[in-house]
Amino acid sequence: MNYIDVQKSFWKGTLVISGAALFVKVLSAFYRIPYQNIAGDLGLYVYQQVYPFYAIAFALSLYGFPLMLSKIISENEKNQVKNTLTTTFIGLSSFFILVFFLLYSTAPMIAEAMNDPLLVSPLRMSSYSFLFVPLLSVTRGYFQGQEDMTPTAISQVFEQFVRVAMILLLTIWFVSQGADRYLVGTAAVFGGLAGSLVSVIVLVLFLRKQKLKMDTPEKVSFRETLTIMGTVLRGGIAICITAVMLALFQLIDALQVVPGLQVSGMEVLDAKVYKGVYDRGQPLLQLGTVIATAMALPLIPFIAKSRQVKDDGQINTFAGLSLKFSFIIGGAAAVGLAVIIVPTNIFLYEDSNGSFALGILGAAVFFGSLAITSSAVLQGLGKIGFPVLFILLAMVLKAVLNSFLLPVYGISGVALTTVISTAFVALFNLLVVQRLTYVFNVQRFYSGKVLVSLILMALTTFLWKELWFFLLPEGNRAAAGFTAVSSALVGAGVYVVALVYLNVWKYEEIVMLPKGKRLVKWFYKERSGEND
Repeated sequence: MNYIDVQKSFWKGTLVISGAALFVKVLSAFYRIPYQNIAGDLGLYVYQQVYPFYAIAFALSLYGFPLMLSKIISENEKNQVKNTLTTTFIGLSSFFILVFFLLYSTAPMIAEAMNDPLLVSPLRMSSYSFLFVPLLSVTRGYFQGQEDMTPTAISQVFEQFVRVAMILLLTIWFVSQGADRYLVGTAAVFGGLAGSLVSVIVLVLFLRKQKLKMDTPEKVSFRETLTIMGTVLRGGIAICITAVMLALFQLIDALQVVPGLQVSGMEVLDAKVYKGVYDRGQPLLQLGTVIATAMALPLIPFIAKSRQVKDDGQINTFAGLSLKFSFIIGGAAAVGLAVIIVPTNIFLYEDSNGSFALGILGAAVFFGSLAITSSAVLQGLGKIGFPVLFILLAMVLKAVLNSFLLPVYGISGVALTTVISTAFVALFNLLVVQRLTYVFNVQRFYSGKVLVSLILMALTTFLWKELWFFLLPEGNRAAAGFTAVSSALVGAGVYVVALVYLNVWKYEEIVMLPKGKRLVKWFYKERSGEND
């Protein structure tokens, strides 16, 4: 297979495998916007305080344990599959029953740490999400070990669709009945559990089709059981940490923001609402990094396979190209969001409260994209311990910086600590990637040309936005929506044209894309080989 064929194969695999993940992540980000419109900033605050716990359970059952289990199954003999599945299921069930009881029983203490005792009920509801992890993990791991990604993709889509629908329907009903926002938040978490239940049903139906039953294992030694469980737990939790980096940073904020705002002299209710205003940025941050995440995960098997055959050239190709995409797309998303944050805030959330802080938070899209992609690269290289370590250190760094900046600068200070924390992870990940692969010596990123393109995009977008701010009525939601969307489209168009004109992409990088040859003829014409 020649260079171009390998590249096309990579992109075809990326688009197919990432389809379900992209759909799920977009839904996961978007539903919180109508949720805030229905429940208000206080309602969003309640939900976001407990969301990190659900996000961790979701990542463990989708990314962490299934990936580790699929690797073990693919390496086992066929007659050992049932024993491996049953042993893992029993081990994970025992572990997560303990996790459930721990979180359920400590909910009052966690709520107290958040300086909001009323959060006990939604926290306890979120603890039930961990009970779904064992069955979801084992079934998905089995199918992925058989190289069948369809059940995982379908269950993922059904889970998220039902989850979003139930959350919004329950929220509408409880708000219409005059329920307080804590009961609304508890109902929303319950809606998430309904999605997990549907996912279990879908996967069990796939299992029944294959007539696979979870038999009692034959004789499996205690040492072998410990070995399997140790591998699954260590690897699964490590993968989960890299997958929920942003949610872990949200957990730090959930513990610190309201108490910190109160220290600065803010009333309790105002502090909660203000935290809800800050949480408006989380869907925007998630949407900004979704493309990088979708492109990063399929890299793992490609880079891992290249590592097994010691093909340094292919490692540099896949790693360099993915980092280049994250650099270019993440930069555009961060700059664009900062420029149009005011009309975007009005359009999505009805007012411009917290726009300055949300604009700062947008910079985390750039660093978050690089952090997520570089973590995937390191995972493919078998060095997942590095991003795990850097994320844990970044959590400590964020907690320390929050304690200093939050009382003085409020949610703007919190947004800045998120940017610094994601930049910390990205920087150290990239240093390790460079040390292991020397990718930056091989792949050209054309940083100067990209910077020029970003400046042109920012200037054009700003002028376009200001023009419509002047022509359209101020504070009108529809006008703000038109301004935000049209500004984004104009800016994106200018950015793409500038990148093409400045020859940021190599000929091979364009050709490998779907319809790549047509793109070369359309964009580059006779200049297509200048970067060859």
